[in-house]
Amino acid sequence: MKQGAIVAVIIPALNEELSIGNVLSAIPRWVDDFIVVDNGSTDRTAEVARSHGARVVPAPERGYGSACLAGIEALKSPDVVVFLDGDYSDYPEEMDILVDPIADGFADMVIGSRVGGQREPGALTPQARFGNWLACALIRLFWKVSYTDLGPFRAIRYDILNSLNMQDRDYGWTVEMQIKAARAGARIREIPVSYRRRIGKSKVSGTVKGVVGAGAKILLTIFRFMSSRTRDESESSFSERLIIFTRYPAPGNTKTRLIPAVGAQGAADLHRRMTEHALSRLKRLKPHRRVSIEISYDGGSEQLMKEWLGPGVIFRPQIGSGLGERMAGAFSEAFAEGAEKVVLVGTDCPGLNVSIAEEAFRALRHSDVVLGPASDGGYYLIGLKRVTPQLFDGISWGATEVLEQTLKTANDLGLSTAFVSKLDDVDRVEDLHVWEKEESGTATASLARRISVIIPALNEEALIANTLASLRDEPSIETIVVDAGSSDGTVSLASSYGAQIVQSSQGRGRQMNAGAAEATGDILIFLHADTSLPKGFSRMVRDALSQSGTVAGAFELRIDSIRSSLRVVEKMVNWRSRRLGMPYGDQAIFMWADTFHSMGGFPEIPIMEDFEFVRRLRQRGKIEIITAPALTSARRWIALGLWRTTLINQATIAAYYMGVSLPRIAHWQQRGTLYRKNGNVI
Repeated sequence: MKQGAIVAVIIPALNEELSIGNVLSAIPRWVDDFIVVDNGSTDRTAEVARSHGARVVPAPERGYGSACLAGIEALKSPDVVVFLDGDYSDYPEEMDILVDPIADGFADMVIGSRVGGQREPGALTPQARFGNWLACALIRLFWKVSYTDLGPFRAIRYDILNSLNMQDRDYGWTVEMQIKAARAGARIREIPVSYRRRIGKSKVSGTVKGVVGAGAKILLTIFRFMSSRTRDESESSFSERLIIFTRYPAPGNTKTRLIPAVGAQGAADLHRRMTEHALSRLKRLKPHRRVSIEISYDGGSEQLMKEWLGPGVIFRPQIGSGLGERMAGAFSEAFAEGAEKVVLVGTDCPGLNVSIAEEAFRALRHSDVVLGPASDGGYYLIGLKRVTPQLFDGISWGATEVLEQTLKTANDLGLSTAFVSKLDDVDRVEDLHVWEKEESGTATASLARRISVIIPALNEEALIANTLASLRDEPSIETIVVDAGSSDGTVSLASSYGAQIVQSSQGRGRQMNAGAAEATGDILIFLHADTSLPKGFSRMVRDALSQSGTVAGAFELRIDSIRSSLRVVEKMVNWRSRRLGMPYGDQAIFMWADTFHSMGGFPEIPIMEDFEFVRRLRQRGKIEIITAPALTSARRWIALGLWRTTLINQATIAAYYMGVSLPRIAHWQQRGTLYRKNGNVI
């Protein structure tokens, strides 16, 4: 034990019979546990290690990383783990200079730098020095962390090591650890150590194959992490991460304290509404903050969570046996993905809003920890700017002293603390009035954002029923069917679904304008009569339009057919929509009613009214594409064939850009170029 810290040493070894005894004899007496991992030796390495009191763990799969992972698996929960080579090139007696900064609470990981210390001539080969320099230069370039060495002699806190989720099974082990520790915000120090010529021949620098293999693996590891860093930054991992802790609302597994009063289903429904309430508010975080939002969930699956809460956030299952372990893991993952400030919130406090979340991120500029106290003695929010798993150890979760215990731990660690507003939470029957008051106000606000769905139609009896059915059970929806003189049962069928009927002359642009003139909603959705919207679309639309800078949106396209060739069409359309900001009418374009009217509505032209409108619309701001797809009929592609339909569509756009008059383009199509049914151009 070193200054109250339990210390374990892991020594990977492969045919080190001549040196392992020297290594073990030089290990300080204060080390509590030392493990020699036999990586498939064919000599007496294991026998000699046992004779010197070491625990020997087999790791038959060859590879330095494999041996280290096997050693970690055999640990007995120490405080500090030291990695040491078995070739006697390091000086085990210098171990205290690596362990002391960790035991004293000044560092999370300490690397022994062979470059900065005293070296025997020839101990560090030219190829090893060059490889170290190149790797460290790349890490400094990509992650802004300065290292001088990838030396194997290193010490690290056990909980930090576990949070890194090490994976490499070969030469990339040391560089993976250093990159992940840097990304996680760990406190890292380099300390010069002595280095001598090893006993025996090196498996790496002693052979051309070893040098090339190790160098290639190290560089590939760096570029792999660089690639994931770039992908994370573009898709999800910004400088700030907001994590929402929740559960899938399965009856019996959520709000269990309320089950005696409201039943298992009632408790699950309450949890569902509270989570949706929190997410809808927190999605309004300003985009300029570069905040990514993660849903950390327990129960269910990623698919179920996406179907429930929709797109635009990261979904990640909680990992760990207890609440503290799961929270610590969520923070570690966020920091490992490049986040610099992470705020984690629950969904039990209805008063949580975007202003509190932004205040928490601001507080992290000057404080190590930010907390949002809850009225029951716990906290609903915790923010950190580096991985600190000790904050979640030894906490009596669910008790009234959670906040007090956390503050004491933070103080013991020397961490500065800030607070945001105290809020009431909803865990017990007597707390329900808090939610009822909040929900009442939210319901009033939701009604103020009523959605009008406008459906232009002409002889759509065969398909409009599916379209109207997809609008059922959605809150605050007004449905308007604009009929252009149907001779079939379109009007009576639409009326049976409760739709308002508006009559108009033919022309899709004219019909949609007529519907918008009658609409009372604050949001307008223009929906084709052969297209169905996904479940929960009203919430997705409201959330999309609540994002700063977003003026309109549409859904991804899915074609109602099992033909694999149509999957290609979907991918092309969805790529175009996202990259060019150009969704078409069959993707259910939506926007604020004020935006629509300020633009003068759709151009009342014979063709391409949606194309022309969206071109003007995207000049006003972002057009958000919701990943949940709108399902549209495959009748156009089935009638004409995939390639003919695609060719016609592209020829139409080309003609439009070449200045061919729209009446002429429409005339070409009306001569039979496009599929026609009962006189309706599809």
